[in-house]
Amino acid sequence: MTKRGRRFTLRASQAMEFAFNRRGLMTPPNVMDGMEEQMLAFARFPSSFASDDRRADAPEGGSVGPPAASLGALLARAEASLPEPTPAQREILAKLDDTRRRIAEGRLRVAALGQFKRGKSTLLNALMGTALLPTGVTPITAIATFIEGGKAARLRIERDASKAALEFTDAADFAGALARYVSEKHNPENREGVRRVELTLPSNAFVDSVVLVDTPGVGSTFVHNTRAAEAALADCDVGIFVVSADPPITEVETRYLDEVRRSIPKIFFVLNKVDLLEDDERAAAGGFLAEVLAAKLGPENPVRIFAVSAKRALAAKRQGDAAALAASGLAELERALAVELASEKRAIVFAAGRARATALVEQLLYHAELELKALLTPEEDLKRKIAEFEISIVGFEAERRDLADFAAVDRRRLLAEINAMTDRVWSEARAKFAAMAAAETQGDFNERRARDALGQALEPHFESAARETTEAARAQLVARLAAHQAKAAALIAQVRRTAADLMELSVRLPPPEQAFELGREPYWVAPAPSNSILDASALAVVQMLPRRMRARRLRRHIAADTERATLRNVANLDWALRQNVEDAFRRFESSLAFQLSRALDETCQAMNIALVRRSARDAEVGALVARSRRSVEALASLLDDLRRATTI
Repeated sequence: MTKRGRRFTLRASQAMEFAFNRRGLMTPPNVMDGMEEQMLAFARFPSSFASDDRRADAPEGGSVGPPAASLGALLARAEASLPEPTPAQREILAKLDDTRRRIAEGRLRVAALGQFKRGKSTLLNALMGTALLPTGVTPITAIATFIEGGKAARLRIERDASKAALEFTDAADFAGALARYVSEKHNPENREGVRRVELTLPSNAFVDSVVLVDTPGVGSTFVHNTRAAEAALADCDVGIFVVSADPPITEVETRYLDEVRRSIPKIFFVLNKVDLLEDDERAAAGGFLAEVLAAKLGPENPVRIFAVSAKRALAAKRQGDAAALAASGLAELERALAVELASEKRAIVFAAGRARATALVEQLLYHAELELKALLTPEEDLKRKIAEFEISIVGFEAERRDLADFAAVDRRRLLAEINAMTDRVWSEARAKFAAMAAAETQGDFNERRARDALGQALEPHFESAARETTEAARAQLVARLAAHQAKAAALIAQVRRTAADLMELSVRLPPPEQAFELGREPYWVAPAPSNSILDASALAVVQMLPRRMRARRLRRHIAADTERATLRNVANLDWALRQNVEDAFRRFESSLAFQLSRALDETCQAMNIALVRRSARDAEVGALVARSRRSVEALASLLDDLRRATTI
């Protein structure tokens, strides 16, 4: 492959045809039996986790009433602080109301989190003791699924407003319906418009006590799955962070863990699929994971890793095999979940709720103070400042376009570097397998043995080449996007800073959105190497030639077929790398445009609403100013109280 490069389209078949032409080649039972000890811990769950239970706060020998200025009571003050909220404030208030309901409910939401294909759905199936959630060898889960206990079995699938919700009450229909609406295979890119999936299971000790959340995996080639997984974090209190040894924990996962830790106060770590490892390999994998997590979390956060085979645990529960369940490692995880969540429930609910509420109230305060400053500004001055901000919008849009242009330049440079990388892979592999083909066809050779030997050598070679090349490409992508992501976050913050400066605000600005963090780049898929040389039936005519002529002909065929197979693998690798680079930059540009547009719209909305109100009669303006000032004071007081709050 030359420096002229290959320009593959989004279709793999077209990519391969182009690559071939570029090279001058032609395109060719009762689960409870025997598990009494394990279930003792879960038997305590319902009483420990009941939403109206206050014993976690009660001193020994007595009980307490509802605490004064509790977190739930504080959140109730937010809506009262804003008699006439703007549309942007109403969205924030709705999120606060949801947080308040979750605190009052008191049931922890425990989510299986991590990269795609780590076995999250299988682990939750094992915890439930039934294979309901869809699993497979490709990225499956596309929609977050919430699983809880109840009196009757029910599956409810909520969809966009244009589509009616679906409800199933026959448990025999659950698995099929979940596969139909939750899986990427049957509902690609969520074409069914599913917003939420709720599964209720009766007589299940685990889900009677918590809400389990099955999340899409981050890092697959389906970017919408990654976004859905990130959005689900706001609905979770406890995380079960699932990794496996195939491959070990990746950079994508460690960056995602940073995001998880910002949203979720309690995390359990699971090393899944240990049944695929020998004892010494299991110890090595666990040690490596422990080292990575210790370096990431620091000495103040001791790391405990549960080695589990979710697949074997599920089979053991379905067969009622207590010994096999214990050997799977799941029983130890279940005991830890039962004991620790029961004892730490209220602390977890409090920490997660306060963090979410504080961030939301900070946003409300920013909008409220912006409106107050606008109302206090003389009408003509306010019009001038709105005009100045609108002029600034032109500059912000120009900066966004500049950022997109710079990103496009870097994208083209990275694609050129990928072209050079795959050129090297092609050159090395072509020389290696041409020499091997010549060696395998010397003298009186056996065609089938020669083809088998070449085919068996292709797979490990390209597995190694794909691993090395994708890691190099990922490092280049991270390095290039880092600067662009930092500038994008700074641009969003500058929009708010400009509005604050124009209105002379002193309030602490809400943090920029997290849409530009490096942990969100797509996962690099190593394409499966193709080791098929050529169907022997296509060469049947060769068998009728004289012996020496047939041997020469077969040598040429085997050499040509080997070169085609080599190029096929290079083409697959090149196509996968390019797809992921294009996807990463497209996501960056679309996220930047969306976040900038929202920041501009919210700011203009607040200033223009204030202008409309400012145009009223002086007496009415005075009343509006007084009301707005009360809102600011109430929200500022609420924010202080939230930061000092110590109880649910």
